[in-house]
Amino acid sequence: MGLKIFKPLFSVLFLAFISTFSYGQFGQTCVDSSAIDPFFQCNEPSFLPVCGCNGKTYRNECVAFRNGGVRLISHDGVCINDFFFADIYPNLVSDYINLYLQFADRGPATIQIRNTYGSLLLSQNFLSITSRQFSFDVNGYQPGLYYVFVISGDVFSVLKFMKY
Repeated sequence: MGLKIFKPLFSVLFLAFISTFSYGQFGQTCVDSSAIDPFFQCNEPSFLPVCGCNGKTYRNECVAFRNGGVRLISHDGVCINDFFFADIYPNLVSDYINLYLQFADRGPATIQIRNTYGSLLLSQNFLSITSRQFSFDVNGYQPGLYYVFVISGDVFSVLKFMKY
């Protein structure tokens, strides 16, 4: 009779132990949801991607820790499962946007800018990129919302910027 009670209790205790024993440290979890502050602005516009212990790529350590709540960085660079990471700066633009692109390894890329109607305004192909910064002149664009597509094989990312 006592064995029937012991098995479920053991299972619960074992699962609790396993869930708190991660990344080699007792009580250490990968993401601390209480540390996430989506409104915190990391003042440095630096693009130094890091791979968090949760397998997600972040723009830099500050964004990983403050906006993502990540407690441990696995490695510098793009997480292998993300394939590449892209970001634009600034998002509210008058003349030029900067696109930052980094691959986990090397890869081909197509970069497109489209307006809200889907009209293609710019398209550039690159055979092999590891890491690169692009600057695009948007002086001739009308005020409004625009989309930047970064496409590599079957993987793509869509970023937005507003032209004023």
